[in-house]
Amino acid sequence: MYYVGIDIAKAFHIACVLDESNKLIVKNLRIESEISDFSLLNSELINITEDKTEFLIGMEATGLLFENLYLFLQNQGYNVVLLNPYQTNRFREMDTMKYVKNDNIDSQMIAALLKSGRYSQGYVSEDLYQAIKSLYRHKATLMQEMKSAKRQVSTTLAVVFPEFEQIIKDPFSVSGMALLEKYPTAKHYKGASADRILKVFRNIKGNNFNLQKANDLLDLARLTIYQGNAQEERAYVILSNLRRIRFLKEEIEACEAQMFTLLNESEQAVSSSISEDEEIYIADLVDNLRSIDGVADKTIFALLSECGDIARFKSGQAFIGFLGLYPTLYQSGNSTKYGKLAKRGARLAKLALYQAAIACVRHNDELKKVYLDKKSSGRAPKECVIIVARKLAMIIYSIYKHNTPYNPARVFNAQASLSH
Repeated sequence: MYYVGIDIAKAFHIACVLDESNKLIVKNLRIESEISDFSLLNSELINITEDKTEFLIGMEATGLLFENLYLFLQNQGYNVVLLNPYQTNRFREMDTMKYVKNDNIDSQMIAALLKSGRYSQGYVSEDLYQAIKSLYRHKATLMQEMKSAKRQVSTTLAVVFPEFEQIIKDPFSVSGMALLEKYPTAKHYKGASADRILKVFRNIKGNNFNLQKANDLLDLARLTIYQGNAQEERAYVILSNLRRIRFLKEEIEACEAQMFTLLNESEQAVSSSISEDEEIYIADLVDNLRSIDGVADKTIFALLSECGDIARFKSGQAFIGFLGLYPTLYQSGNSTKYGKLAKRGARLAKLALYQAAIACVRHNDELKKVYLDKKSSGRAPKECVIIVARKLAMIIYSIYKHNTPYNPARVFNAQASLSH
């Protein structure tokens, strides 16, 4: 048997081949991210033996950088396993080279880990799940950019017109943005009149901005504590970020539309590599998940994106462990306090489930009862929400496993109550 360790990087990869006697047959083979170098690696392996079943190839699941080489080698007929970087780091800690890190040694460490057999194979989702994941991760990136732009506006506005939010509670509402685009700082109201301010709202439906508010705004601008420093430059920062926010809103809406197309019309959006049976399974699964009161499409999308086929987990508890749905503990003497969700686990899916649990407490009678029962027993509110999220995860796992709609009587009778 030959063990092939590949260290994945953006510009190039490093591969080595280890045999059963721990001899390096191939050492520090540099593979550029191009088809000719992928073929070169294939040729190097064929030169060792043409029997591809004699090779076990391993690489770390680092973002998406592994994907092209992974699929190439799979298509060539090799057994390729993905390794969690956490596993390779733990293996390194037990090795004499644990304080040395470079690409050449990393590939050797991966090969040695494969030979030891002390690893668990990572999960590679099917093409449909990859499509969902691409869209969901892109939306998450856009949302982070939106938060950043809003934070810059809020920070600057706190200097150039700190009194603004006394009149406009949400600067990023339709009315708030329209007003900031016309008057980005308190000093820009100089020469303005109440009538001119009201004209800003003329084409905004449903706004309740009136003459009294316009006059109050003018008074606040006149009496502002802002001294006018870097007025035009700060106005530019606000206006630039407002343009950015409008653009990001459009991109997020477009991304969400693409996401819902994928959920609702999978036969038009899914790659031809997905079988008809799998399309039907996903369509049924989405409908079944929608049957849970309090679970929105964004939660379903997060689960499909970050977890793939949940039915692969051996149990609901294994799924909960994958998510990392447990609180941090703070212990001092006889006192135990529960804090935020633990950092480990599938962060985006875990957050989506936590938010869904809050919605379920409002809209799902069975899960609301779980929350109230735990709260009445003295549990902290955050801990109660996590318990609901864990129960929700068990329900979702059951739906995945059996592909049946939500049935409170069956689910709550079949599953043991989660007490922690």
